Amino acid sequence: MSLKAYELGPLIVFAPNGVTAKSFAAPKIRPSSEWAQAVSDWVALMATRRSDLDYLLDPERTEPYIHEAE
Repeated sequence: MSLKAYELGPLIVFAPNGVTAKSFAAPKIRPSSEWAQAVSDWVALMATRRSDLDYLLDPERTEPYIHEAE
């Protein structure tokens, strides 16, 4: 699985695609119960591909993860 950088609000997520990044990061942005009450907010949440941040990828990681600023 090739991980790439995606920006979701304040988070940088490394995932194979934007859908996975969005699903992985959404619970960190707000609780699932809030997403369930505001489906339009979920639809509007965008995972923006950030190839300029790919250099931050931890080469040891193989599963999606949220990048922690050092």
